[in-house]
Amino acid sequence: MVASRTAPERDPIRRGADARPAGGAPVVRRPPFSDNPEVGARGQRTQQRILDAALRVFGERGYHRASIERIARLGGCSRVSFYQYFASKEDVFRHLATQVARQIGALTESLDQLTPDRDGWTTLRGWVSRYTETHSRYEPVFHAYETDEVLARIAARTGADVVLGINSRLVTSTLPPRQLEPVIRLLLECLNHTLGVAGVLRSVTPTDYPTDRLDEVITDVLHRTLFGLIRDVNVHPAAGPAPATLEIGPEMRAWLQEDDAPDRVGSDNRAFTALLAAGRDVFVRRGYHNTRVDDLVEAAGVSHGAFYRYFRNKDQLARILTTRALRVGGAALVDIPVASTVDEVGRGGIRSWLRRYNAAEVEEAGMLRVWVDAALQDPVLRAESAPPLDWGRRRMSRYLRPREFGDPDLDAVVMVALLGVFGVRPRATEEVDAAAHIIERGLLGR
Repeated sequence: MVASRTAPERDPIRRGADARPAGGAPVVRRPPFSDNPEVGARGQRTQQRILDAALRVFGERGYHRASIERIARLGGCSRVSFYQYFASKEDVFRHLATQVARQIGALTESLDQLTPDRDGWTTLRGWVSRYTETHSRYEPVFHAYETDEVLARIAARTGADVVLGINSRLVTSTLPPRQLEPVIRLLLECLNHTLGVAGVLRSVTPTDYPTDRLDEVITDVLHRTLFGLIRDVNVHPAAGPAPATLEIGPEMRAWLQEDDAPDRVGSDNRAFTALLAAGRDVFVRRGYHNTRVDDLVEAAGVSHGAFYRYFRNKDQLARILTTRALRVGGAALVDIPVASTVDEVGRGGIRSWLRRYNAAEVEEAGMLRVWVDAALQDPVLRAESAPPLDWGRRRMSRYLRPREFGDPDLDAVVMVALLGVFGVRPRATEEVDAAAHIIERGLLGR
């Protein structure tokens, strides 16, 4: 069954209309390049060719390693031609973000009614598939939303429109209207991060996370969250073997196994302790790629010499902070109500654990998110980030397995992503309730 009233073209970025900024305004050359700035079809094609080239360069090299020279060369134009249409690399990125926003908006507008039956599942499956295609094509843009204020505003507006669109198409739900919006909003956050986490894992073992299998799992979780467990509709067995175990490297394994990994370099030293405390805050605030050693020593109030006494570079400090966050996260998972006792514990137990988890993670999860985002924007870091994520995935798979249905190995990817976004900032009561509902209904099927 067709999942939407009008199936969008697979690659709508290449249509002429998409060469125009949001709102349908004409493409113009930037002053002082022309007395008559508005361009015709040829100019629109040139601009779009630059955008396509930029997207490819951002994907190959990451945003921070991309250069205007490389974009212009791949786009078949000169630097002068580039600057006729874009003021900077950031300007190109924001144009791409606007295209993403339009496409996601159109995708949601085309969504049919969402119902608890097979037709409703198929409709949702089609939406997830096309959302995944958009995410795959514009992956570098999705990964940079949180590192740029303008992009973050675009993402927030787009997210609000998607939440409203999905809400308006629900025929019924297990939730009252006032509780539905926070659930859909958290599901959307989880969806985006699930695709990111899967992308990191797929970069090491590409055959273990096929897109069709992941899309089916995501659809099942979304549909169960909205309508409850319906075994002949939103439960599908694993469409492949369990993913391979990714071994954590020896240095990170040593840090994970120690009682307090940084102690081995003298944590009683004031400068070292200050760098650890300030480092996490700086990385979370500025992002991995925007953080410099100058920023770290200034925030810690120490000298460059003190920094290099303990760390080879900012990468080593980021790795130690990420390992500490992993250890805290692992400890917080110990007392999660197990799937076999959830019926006895009830939602109150899940909510209580989520509050404890959020309190423990809110300082550390930000660093984990920084590291994952850095890997998503930097292909070199992806292979190193995959094993810790796989470690979390395997823990969550063991947690979900007692429910005895579906695909716990890939559902675990969704749960890792959910806990990742949930723990990144303090959550209000309605958001705790939303997370509890997703875990209980969407993941445990209670």
